[in-house]
Amino acid sequence: MNRPGNGKDLNEGGEFQSPSLERLVRSLNRLPGLGRKSATRLALHLVAGSERTTVPAEELVAAIGEARDKVTNCERCGAITEPDPCRVCTSERRDTSLICIVATPIDVLPFEKAGFYRGRYFVLGGLLSPLDGVRAQDLPFGKLQDRIAEDEIKEVIIALDASVEGETTALYIQRLLEGRNLELTRLATGIPVGGALAYTDEVTLQRAFQFRRTF
Repeated sequence: MNRPGNGKDLNEGGEFQSPSLERLVRSLNRLPGLGRKSATRLALHLVAGSERTTVPAEELVAAIGEARDKVTNCERCGAITEPDPCRVCTSERRDTSLICIVATPIDVLPFEKAGFYRGRYFVLGGLLSPLDGVRAQDLPFGKLQDRIAEDEIKEVIIALDASVEGETTALYIQRLLEGRNLELTRLATGIPVGGALAYTDEVTLQRAFQFRRTF
């Protein structure tokens, strides 16, 4: 059976003559960051090409299934993990008096990759955005307050995206923690305005962390 090769199987309407391949493209197209063209290239790579360059479909399906079964969010901090609580929360080498607040689980990854931060984390799971229907009651601010009290936190580091939503959330946290006996800091300038923390390079992130300022 002939395999699709370089996209010439697309007709003028942009639809594959193979319904199953078209369904695969549409499914991949729904993933974040994948447009129609990227989804098409990925679909063709999965079903065509030499065995040396193509990921076997069975291997990919197995990997997705295993990840869905095993990967979860740490009940304590919200980071991506398999063991629950995660290794950061259970490590005796981490500074329990220092907590870094981030918006999403992937925002933890650049800190851990850079290796300079030795405290613990708290993942909000989003940012305040009334226009998108995300309000204070939709985020775990109560759990954050409990965590700060239980762990006797001395410094809270706000590490949120440099966006309108990030600024709004940071100001809300500042008001929420007013009057507590702790230091409230945030990352220094260096993170570009509108930039996503998860995609900030390690050097910029480390400098922003090193020169963080009192909120």
